[in-house]
Amino acid sequence: MTDDEFYAFMDSTFAELEQKQVALSESYGLGNGAGRWWFDQTTSKLQFFDAADRLEAEADVINIGSYSAKANSWKWAWCNETVLPALRERAAKLKELETLTGIALFGLDHVFEIGDEAMAWELTAMAVHFLGALGCYKAPSSVENGPVTFLAIMAIEQTKP
Repeated sequence: MTDDEFYAFMDSTFAELEQKQVALSESYGLGNGAGRWWFDQTTSKLQFFDAADRLEAEADVINIGSYSAKANSWKWAWCNETVLPALRERAAKLKELETLTGIALFGLDHVFEIGDEAMAWELTAMAVHFLGALGCYKAPSSVENGPVTFLAIMAIEQTKP
């Protein structure tokens, strides 16, 4: 890809992600902050609970990567030792973005500096598009000022009538 083609790809995938996020919010209430969430790495399932702690929706996900605001850094899930091997393997497809775009950062197997959270969302948008995902979930850290994890939602099912 030329630089112009890459920027057009980035812009179009970001616009696509915004639309997907609106659809997830409208259909499943994601992002309304009413309840809690839980991610089980062993099953690749992301669960959303309502304010009464009833399971509302369950999603099959692929871990994309994590962003640290403290260090303005990114790490792909496919090379992150804290991610279980089966999940790293599912995320490994994202390395193909390096060949597709010609941009080396898609193949970096270590933490690297990025501009800010906006760039983390741009990387996520390209990953969501490439994976054919329905959207993503930005999972906050359980540690204060810890990294957030971006999860591509591959399928989702409402569990409440």
